[in-house]
Amino acid sequence: MDSFGGNNSTNPMGDPFSKFWMDCMAKMTGTGFGSPAASSSSDETVKQIRRAFLDAWAQHCEEFMRSPSFLEGMKRAMDNALAFREQLNEFLTRALHEGQIPARSDTDSILVVLRSLEDRVLDRLDRLEKRVAGMEDSPAAPAEERATAGAAAGARRNKGGQR
Repeated sequence: MDSFGGNNSTNPMGDPFSKFWMDCMAKMTGTGFGSPAASSSSDETVKQIRRAFLDAWAQHCEEFMRSPSFLEGMKRAMDNALAFREQLNEFLTRALHEGQIPARSDTDSILVVLRSLEDRVLDRLDRLEKRVAGMEDSPAAPAEERATAGAAAGARRNKGGQR
């Protein structure tokens, strides 16, 4: 048992918070804090103390954030946040449906169907265009009609490519 009633025998590294402050104090003591010679250059001593404190703090924060327990806690928090977002989306979608209002998922599915339909129509137009071009390429068709049909097909293709 330590002086605060905790049991450090179960944690071989001791209390991380206490370890941080012990290291911080040891580094501040190592900079000359409290010695009579240091009082003459108080600005430099303050800078050394601040640097030692911030270095110790940064090191222990880094150790803590890379610890397995912290990383596992962050993973759980992220998983819980994602699950909450999914539940919220489901709840809002259900509420919109109950009010007979379309939800985003409804409009997204309609857009997918419309895009598929558009692709099918354009493919069919391309096939018809090829068939017509094949019929126009016969020697009986006048050259002027072939040029007009080709220009119209090119304009359709350009319009379809701008979606």
